[in-house]
Formats: sequence, structure tokens, C-alpha cells
Amino acid sequence: MVDRQYFDGEDFDGGSFDLVAYSTKDEVKEVLQITETTWDAEIDACIVSADALIDSLLKEEDFTVDPANVPDNISDASKHFAAWMFRRRRDPAGAQIFWDEAKKFLDPYIQGQKGGASFRRVP
Repeated sequence: MVDRQYFDGEDFDGGSFDLVAYSTKDEVKEVLQITETTWDAEIDACIVSADALIDSLLKEEDFTVDPANVPDNISDASKHFAAWMFRRRRDPAGAQIFWDEAKKFLDPYIQGQKGGASFRRVP
């Protein structure tokens, strides 16, 4: 079990709430293959944006994620979308691989929630 990060948020009425991150900074750094802490604040912001992107894509299908039980596919998509957001600021062409990987995790999750499989394992 991964210890999830929590971010402070503010709603439209000025109230505050905690956002549960679908991935962690360490997971994103592992995908990016970086260890230095120089980029930690930027990576945190990328995680928040990546999770908002996932929520928006799932909302199109009327799906949501239970923050108390984040599926592995959602966590994997989050860390790759966050890596894509981070990398595209420095290397837009090289960042595409992270987008592609994120979609490889998110698309089958959505298909599974719809009740169909987009692919299956061959015995």
C-alpha cells in the first residue's frame, strides 16, 4: 500500500478541503528517473494537474475514483501523466512517451468500468 500525498485545496465558497493524490512524488520521480529534490514542488503541482486530468476524463464517462481505494491503473496513469506534464516543459517531443504510457493504463480502466475489455491476456 502506498502512502498517498494530501494537498490543501480551496472550494469556490472559500472553504478548504484535502485532495488525495493518486500517485506520489517518489513514484513520479522514479518514472522520470530523477532523484534530486530541486523539482519537488513542480512535481507536486504536476501530480495535482494530472489527477485533475484523470478526473475530467473519467467524468466524461460518469466514473469517479474512490480516494480511499485508488486502483493501480489510476495510480499508474497519474504518475505517467504527471511525468508527461513535467517533461513537456523541457522536452515536448520526448514527453510523448509518458502520455502514451498513461493512456495505456487509463484506457483499459475505463473500458473495464464500462463492462468491456479493450484487450485480454492470451494464455
